Amino acid sequence: MKVVVVEDDPMLRAAFVTALTHHGIEVAGSAETADEAIALVDAHAPDVVTLDLRLVKEAQPADAGLRIAERVRLLYPEVALLVVATDPKVEHVKRLMALEPPLSVGLMAKGNLGDMGLITDAMHRVVKGQVVIDPGWIRELLVPKPRPTDASADSLARLTPRERQILSLVASGLTNLAIAQKLECTLGNVERNLSTIFGKLGLASEAEQRRLNRRVVATLMYLRAENPQER
Repeated sequence: MKVVVVEDDPMLRAAFVTALTHHGIEVAGSAETADEAIALVDAHAPDVVTLDLRLVKEAQPADAGLRIAERVRLLYPEVALLVVATDPKVEHVKRLMALEPPLSVGLMAKGNLGDMGLITDAMHRVVKGQVVIDPGWIRELLVPKPRPTDASADSLARLTPRERQILSLVASGLTNLAIAQKLECTLGNVERNLSTIFGKLGLASEAEQRRLNRRVVATLMYLRAENPQER
């Protein structure tokens, strides 16, 4: 795997590059600005770009990493993107999920850079086309705030045991192909079941969240139902 690292803290950048190299990952280069990042992607065609969310040398530092991600996805849709953030906002997550195609993207907490096993696993998963969100951010950022009525549990109750099993595998981060292999069924069978699941969860039409990945929304609904104490 070849990676480009975008991080504006020199000491953290050097430590991250060294750690990745020790884990057998080729670092094609590192950057601290958008122009440097795009030039490295142009020159090296990496498999994945890791991006600090905030870059102080940019004119709009708060979401500079996301703006680079949007540029890279537009120019090189095959390159996976992993944003690393200290304090992301809901709108940041939605923008990341809104990238087209809505695959091969991830958000990890910057505090987890010390756990290279977790970080490299996330990198491998986004390169495989998966959407990865740091478990610590899912409930804090994306699970809707408590409301008088929550239809998530009722919607999930309409799922058959097989559909619920497939949804649980989606929530664990497996691709459709991996789910088919695990359940020893055809890819088409998984896709048909997912279409039914999305319909039962009210996600058949993406009118209200056209640019938000339905797999992510379904995963969040499943997690909320499985962890009612966190509502």
